[in-house]
Amino acid sequence: MELIKQILRRFICTYEAYVLNALFKISARMSAWIYGNNCSLHRSSEFNVPVRLDGCGDISIGAGVSLGYRKAPMLGNGRILLQARTSGASISIGSATITSNNVSIISCDNISIGAGCQIGDQVTIIDSDFHEINPENRKSSGGKVAPVVIGDNVWLGSRVMVLKGVTIGHHCVVAAGSVVTKSIPARCLAAGSPAKVIRKI
Repeated sequence: MELIKQILRRFICTYEAYVLNALFKISARMSAWIYGNNCSLHRSSEFNVPVRLDGCGDISIGAGVSLGYRKAPMLGNGRILLQARTSGASISIGSATITSNNVSIISCDNISIGAGCQIGDQVTIIDSDFHEINPENRKSSGGKVAPVVIGDNVWLGSRVMVLKGVTIGHHCVVAAGSVVTKSIPARCLAAGSPAKVIRKI
């Protein structure tokens, strides 16, 4: 009996990730089809948690991208949201970028994430205010929109928020809990709310 348990454990450990990846990809493609977006997933990408591909824009996921990490902290099932909200919106994720869980990336214009990035749990990246500040127009206007560009090999710590119009240069690190409202030059460590450059790296 113990031998059977050991064999089953090895089988589950070996094939569970493969099966879940396949199921999560099928589910993501179905959500993309339902919402009508143009989705391009490289065959080597991995979906380790449920992924919702939403909106009617373009979503491109490069080679070796890994979405979700099942050993990391999760809210609920750790679902990741990639939403190209409008027909002209786009989200692109470069090769070998990895994310943790409960990540939200919502575009009304363009969000570009480079290759080899590391994105922590509960990170939010948005390129729109979604509402105006002016109280008279707040419910009727989508507010300001500006593209977001994140360079290669950028590490966004847990619960970082990246707002509209921001460019983060190659090889940057943004500390956990930071709110990025202005662009950050390459090879910098930034932290705080609003995030400021602490030092070069």
